[in-house]
Amino acid sequence: MAKRRSFRSKYLRRMRWGIALLIVLAIPAMIHSKAAINSLLNLPSEWVPDSIPAKVDFNELSSRFDVGEILLFSWPGATLDSPELARVSAALQQISEEPETFDETLDVELTAETKKAIGELKAICGGEIPFHWARSGGDTLNQMTQAPLSLSVDASVARLKGFLVGPSGEQTCIISSLNPVGTVHRRQLMPALRDLIAGIADVDPATIAVVGGPREGADVDAASIRSVELFAPPSAILAAIICYICLRSVALTLAISVVAVIGEGLVLAIVYYSGMPMNAVLVALPPLVFVLTVSAGIHLSNYFLDAWQEFPDMSPARATRRALKAGIMPCFLASGTTVVGLGSLMLVRIEPIRLFGFAAAIGVIGTLALLLMVLPGAMILTKETKEKRDRRRAPPHPTEDEIPEDVPASAFSRWAYKTTRARLARPWPMIILFLVIGGVFSAGLFRLQTSVNLLRMFSPDSSIRTEYAWFEENVGPTSSADALLTFPPLTDDDNPLTRLAVVQNAHVSALKMDSVGGVLSAITFMRSVPTGRSIGASSRRAAMVKMLREPDGPLMKTNLIHRDSAAETWRISMRMWQKEDTNYSAELLEIEKAIEDSLDDAEVPVELTMTGHVAIVEEAQTILLDDLFRSFLTAFAVVAMVMMVLLRSVIGGLIAMIPNLFPTVALFGFMGLVGTPLDIGSVMTASVALGIAVDDTIHLLSRYGSRRARGIGQIRAAHGALAQCGWAMFQTTMVCGLSLMTYYFSDFVPTSQFSILMFGLLTAALFGDVFLAPSLMSSSLGRFLARTVGVDPEAELWSDEPSPEPIDARRIPARPTDSAQ
Repeated sequence: MAKRRSFRSKYLRRMRWGIALLIVLAIPAMIHSKAAINSLLNLPSEWVPDSIPAKVDFNELSSRFDVGEILLFSWPGATLDSPELARVSAALQQISEEPETFDETLDVELTAETKKAIGELKAICGGEIPFHWARSGGDTLNQMTQAPLSLSVDASVARLKGFLVGPSGEQTCIISSLNPVGTVHRRQLMPALRDLIAGIADVDPATIAVVGGPREGADVDAASIRSVELFAPPSAILAAIICYICLRSVALTLAISVVAVIGEGLVLAIVYYSGMPMNAVLVALPPLVFVLTVSAGIHLSNYFLDAWQEFPDMSPARATRRALKAGIMPCFLASGTTVVGLGSLMLVRIEPIRLFGFAAAIGVIGTLALLLMVLPGAMILTKETKEKRDRRRAPPHPTEDEIPEDVPASAFSRWAYKTTRARLARPWPMIILFLVIGGVFSAGLFRLQTSVNLLRMFSPDSSIRTEYAWFEENVGPTSSADALLTFPPLTDDDNPLTRLAVVQNAHVSALKMDSVGGVLSAITFMRSVPTGRSIGASSRRAAMVKMLREPDGPLMKTNLIHRDSAAETWRISMRMWQKEDTNYSAELLEIEKAIEDSLDDAEVPVELTMTGHVAIVEEAQTILLDDLFRSFLTAFAVVAMVMMVLLRSVIGGLIAMIPNLFPTVALFGFMGLVGTPLDIGSVMTASVALGIAVDDTIHLLSRYGSRRARGIGQIRAAHGALAQCGWAMFQTTMVCGLSLMTYYFSDFVPTSQFSILMFGLLTAALFGDVFLAPSLMSSSLGRFLARTVGVDPEAELWSDEPSPEPIDARRIPARPTDSAQ
């Protein structure tokens, strides 16, 4: 009795310390997790190392031409001769690093309200200027029609169509380049810029179309934050409700739910402390920690409930001690294996993935420690209902093939018992079935496609899709790409007109491509080169040569030519159509080939580089997805090696990974077969599936190894392990899968798809661990799965006791013990 009180006091005292620690940790979990969410900023181009060739090219474009994130504005009535357009352009130039307008004769006076709004925009950026430059189609037209270019209005408008001027020849836009300061604050800038333009142009803010990379990023960031803030609370509440329905214990439910929620907050706080903004890769971090925490908590709780249900007269303290003795080692092994797998992610080159692995590993370790502090006390405080206490389990080791008649089991329980034993007695049909299913779905893995298309991220009636559709119909394409033609440094002996001819051929070749709607280059601002030998033609050619050589001339102000001691670079800026089924990688390759063909007859050495916003985002996302795949394979390989160590068998480790691989192969293979493209969130779900599958598999293996160590035959050991862990695995799937399904109702498509994928992966993992893993254990391969490191034959629950006469043929114990002989 004294020893019983001693355990009770020990567990309750530990729980009090755990509650105190949870209260302390709740402060950063709430405050700094909120700060991490608010810092959300998706910049895929910044995630990849500068050594990547595509990143090198984009950095050169940015440094040579001051090209940041391109942002375009237009609205009905924004025509070339619109005074409102001129006022908006003048206002934006007030918050640009290059404030001078191309039309130096334009004198636009800003109102006091406009100046106040400009001040508020600067305040959003901490008093700094958000734009590199800003100019309107009218500004550019004025530059082209004034001396020294002196092009006609009609010719100028024709050259600007598809780039700055719409098909009507009147509708135009404002183009701007957001600097790094503006990019960081883009989410707050977008509505403020819309209000500024609406106030100056006297139009409804909803009629203003804002397109470009910063708009896309701002909407993705805002939608991600909105999804987390709107659906995270109901998800946690639903998880607690389902957890209570499964465990029927307020104390256990509170302990697991509180630790899981605080664990989510703590990993977000780790992201905040790292200094890296939250992004699409790290969004999967809280669900991973939540799922693994709930899994560990439910498994431990079921060890306790099993012990207490089998021995209803046992005190809660003794039942808790028995549960911890049986369950603590599997929990350590499961968490340790998961941590090692997550830790392997820190070896990849993508910084967000490295942080993901580090924060997730810390989260798994921390939440397990918190569970071990508070759960034993919660077990002590659990009050069992009379009906549950009076219920008795069927004898775990029947001496006949049928359940004894005196066992108070339901018809379903008797059917499930017989069916499971019959299935485990003949395991190979089930194993072959899973291998066939896996083989069929694996064919889809080779058909998987990745997609970073913006239009697929939002519903068809969303404001961003509506604005993009209006802009492309009335102004021109919304995606930007650049071709850089690099020549040797220009010397006094070189003829600039020769280089101009090369650029003209490339310009025309790009404009002929169906995917390109408009092109802007130095050719846009130049008259045709006269070919005659008359004095007039010669003098015009001389004037053009002079204009091309002038370091501060009007052409250099267009930001389309850059010269330094190493090279001369001409920039060809293109606008590409954005459609839901657009494959930018293929289109860029076609454009590159067309331009290369035009350079075959070039009279001077020239090098072509394809870059720009579309190119860098496409390349960065492709590299990121490739690294995510590699990181998953790395984690899988590391977990496999850990399983080999745990089972003390190379073959056993490989066999044990088959159920862990099944959910990923099945779901992603299915996506490949039906043609559903992958995005970043989709790939990150694979890490969650691996974590939960490994968790359940190790609990099964531990219980299986414990039974085999006590001399129980393979079939009964596999059946007993499944009977003990199966309900906990089902509860974990229901709690985590259904609670995450609340995100399905998000209007942000990636978040909605993430919830569906998570539920599918968790369900597939459950099928693998309930049907495939026990079949492997009861087959001839089971002998490789029985020698689990750390199994304690004395850490028995009701189904751990050896049978005096094992009833299955595969009854030779893996490790004979005195109790088994």
